[in-house]
Amino acid sequence: MGMTLFRCGRCGKRYANPLTHTCVTRLDRRRKPGKTRLQPRGSRACRTCGKPYANPLTHVCTVKTGFRKRHAAARRRATAERKRQKAAERRAAAKARRQAAAARRRAAAKARQAEARRKAAEAKQRKPATPGGSRPRGDSGHDYRECFYDSQPDRGRAARDCARFPCRVYREGHEHGYTDGRSAGHGQGYAAGYQHGAAEASPS
Repeated sequence: MGMTLFRCGRCGKRYANPLTHTCVTRLDRRRKPGKTRLQPRGSRACRTCGKPYANPLTHVCTVKTGFRKRHAAARRRATAERKRQKAAERRAAAKARRQAAAARRRAAAKARQAEARRKAAEAKQRKPATPGGSRPRGDSGHDYRECFYDSQPDRGRAARDCARFPCRVYREGHEHGYTDGRSAGHGQGYAAGYQHGAAEASPS
């Protein structure tokens, strides 16, 4: 609790000790200073705001808070959050557009491949058959039939056996077929020729 005894007539402030009072006024003040009066008054300090008061019924307690700063910080945070959300939406939309474009490109590539296969199948169906049948090929375009006939012995040239698998299989099959056909056909031809010769030789 505080106690003041005087009221300054020049500045209007209250004080208890005249020796420690410092009077502060404007130099261009037009109002004449009044008289310093003896006005004892007691005052108390507010526990909430810390200001002194004489009458608790007329005291207005004012507490300084950081509402404006907190409100401005909240607005800045809300603005930054809105910007982040918009940026995330833009990134998501761009990603969706890229994925849709990639899907369209894949679908177009598959459609082109299917169209190419369809055209190839149609061209293969329209292609006329080669007279005498297609020429069988072995590995790397090597014709084992031509290789077999080229490797047969000729005048001044011995037989040459190709080591490729298709040529060897064709050569072995030809040899087995020739041997089996000769052995089977010899007996039949001999019997038929014998009967025909005997019939012609006998007098009619």
